[in-house]
Amino acid sequence: MKLLFKLLMSIVLASLLFLPISGLWGCAPAKPSSIRIGYLLGDLHQLPFFVAQDKGFFTEEGLDIEVVGPFEAGPAEMDALAAGQIDMGYVGMAPAVMAAARKIPLSIVSGVNLEGSGLVTRTDITTISELKSKKIATPAPGSIQYVMFGMLLAGNNLGYNDIELIPGTVKPPDMPQSLQTGRIDGYFVWEPFVAKSVVGGYGKVLVESKDIWPGHPCCVIVAGGDFIRSQDSAVASVIRAHRRAIDYIEANPDEAKAIASKWTKLDSAIIDNAFQRVKYTYSLNKDDVKKFVGDIINLGETGAIRPIITTDDVPDLDKFVEMVVDTKYLQR
Repeated sequence: MKLLFKLLMSIVLASLLFLPISGLWGCAPAKPSSIRIGYLLGDLHQLPFFVAQDKGFFTEEGLDIEVVGPFEAGPAEMDALAAGQIDMGYVGMAPAVMAAARKIPLSIVSGVNLEGSGLVTRTDITTISELKSKKIATPAPGSIQYVMFGMLLAGNNLGYNDIELIPGTVKPPDMPQSLQTGRIDGYFVWEPFVAKSVVGGYGKVLVESKDIWPGHPCCVIVAGGDFIRSQDSAVASVIRAHRRAIDYIEANPDEAKAIASKWTKLDSAIIDNAFQRVKYTYSLNKDDVKKFVGDIINLGETGAIRPIITTDDVPDLDKFVEMVVDTKYLQR
């Protein structure tokens, strides 16, 4: 009987040796079966997402990505995040911080690009002062282009009431054609829709976004609050694939442009022109985020743009940035 007991105990102990540690100390959450990631319509700023998909970087991280979208503008994508329709998203910084100010639980976990937007006008418009009473289109209020246009107006002693501003009325892909047909006099938008009018010969870049704020942050990656709490390792895997994609773009620009043409359906001349204005980076600077949110608040108070974030929304700017920006995935 003693011998039988010893034999049974030996079998039990041997079994325990092969149990995963998570089974002894509490189960670590497995990676989700799929991660729903949103992106913007035809946005060349979000090329790292297309590259990571095309080159299989997400798959190599053990991820199954469900592509959701494209969304026509950032605010609509953040509404989808709030509604639980996406887990993560490539989106402009402005709609991300605007959503956070509305108490939508999210974290900005990586940068995507710098600069890369511009004000395109009719070829006969040569100065900012000539924009008075002109019809100018931007993406929806709360988009980074809407905010950057407000910065431009404020720097030239103008406000949105001085311009026939139609934010959100014309979809970004339709802006070049609307300029060509005379429906609008200009537009402020992301690439490649800046380059499309330039290459077509019916528009000119009056101001690049880098002329307003050199090296300004633009697109970022956000993760929903519930998702980042329950799927920390999955978020880390997404960021690893994203970083690989940016490194690939830097090392293989011609191949990256080919992928851009494939996803945007635009010819190489437009992509080549647009590439001159976009810088890809995964870096995330909290001071830049703080400046950007502060500028949005100030622009709304001075009348350069319609108020979209106020001091009531963000009473403590430092605390807000610390709460919203999460750089730990880039530091790992």
